[in-house]
Amino acid sequence: MTTPEEAITRLSNALAMMGAGPFDKEALRSLLKDVVDEKHSHYIEQGLISNDKSMIMHGIVGSLSHYEAEKSKEKLDKKFETITEDD
Repeated sequence: MTTPEEAITRLSNALAMMGAGPFDKEALRSLLKDVVDEKHSHYIEQGLISNDKSMIMHGIVGSLSHYEAEKSKEKLDKKFETITEDD
């Protein structure tokens, strides 16, 4: 299973790849494999099919937002565990 940190790194690399100019569609798919959920994957695939960078970016940024929220939740959960252990 991919950790939120690993997913964030891969998604960030995908954004960098998109911003660098022409990109390899298969390399992008490979980079995003197993880190994008079905909803966001749909945006990315539709964008790749229609050469619509905004759709691709929508899918990547949406996934990135999901993992950032997950990472924040994990931090809060750990803080909460520490507080309740002290009681």
